[in-house]
Amino acid sequence: MKRIYIIVLLAVGLTACTKEIDFDYHEVEPQLMIEGRVTNEGSEVLITRTRSVLDSVKSPCLTGAEVVITTDGVIEHLPYDTRTRSYHSAFRGTVGQTYHLSVNFDGHHYEATSTMPAPAPIKSTEFLWQSVVDERILFYEVYAADTEPDERNYFWYRMDRQSNHPHFKNKPQTDAYRWNVFEDRGHLPGQITCDVMCMSQRAVDEDKEENWKSILYEGDIVTFKLMTIDRSTFDFLKSLRAGQSGGANPISNIKGDPCLGYFTATSITHADTIRFSFANIREVSK
Repeated sequence: MKRIYIIVLLAVGLTACTKEIDFDYHEVEPQLMIEGRVTNEGSEVLITRTRSVLDSVKSPCLTGAEVVITTDGVIEHLPYDTRTRSYHSAFRGTVGQTYHLSVNFDGHHYEATSTMPAPAPIKSTEFLWQSVVDERILFYEVYAADTEPDERNYFWYRMDRQSNHPHFKNKPQTDAYRWNVFEDRGHLPGQITCDVMCMSQRAVDEDKEENWKSILYEGDIVTFKLMTIDRSTFDFLKSLRAGQSGGANPISNIKGDPCLGYFTATSITHADTIRFSFANIREVSK
């Protein structure tokens, strides 16, 4: 997997020169966006509208929808929760069970289906410095168990950090630090290895303002969760990530009127929470 990072870094290095380019963005009518999850920790659905590429304000969840999740005769209504600002319920999913999402909003009906796969228990995590080409790169290495090695499985990780660094003017910086999706092809049977590329030593040393959100600082709180997902969710997230640079819409698995988004039944596992320290990073030789 790290050979992929080498290619990425080479591409970045070869395009390091900056040039001002004018893009002709075509404004379109906002589309409905539904993001739904049934997990082993609860259920949540977020309903928003897409926004202009030039608009940095996050869209709020739209109220007034009827949101229902059903499975084998069980009907769970998700009310709007003012605390989470989403349609939320303590309803938990079970591995192997198929769940159906139904959303009625503004005179339109939307639906989707997903089956919950088995979780991937995290075995160990570690921060590593490794030299890649002419850069010293920080990786977060995660080892997890693939409990269904004879099946083709798909995974989604999210790494969050909370920082109280003075750069953020005494306002804690809490954000989704890194995320991506991958599958178990190419991994050892029964084992998942995930290498999250965090930052370069150069970025740390230069400490430029445009890189503050991508730099881990001493004392930052880091959390990591690994989610096992189905193929349609994987396709949505993979196309979402690819489309961020090309302006293309992701592959939605929500049926109904024109609508973007996904619905997934997912099993979540968590790594131990870490207080980041440069003293605890292992150096890996070439």
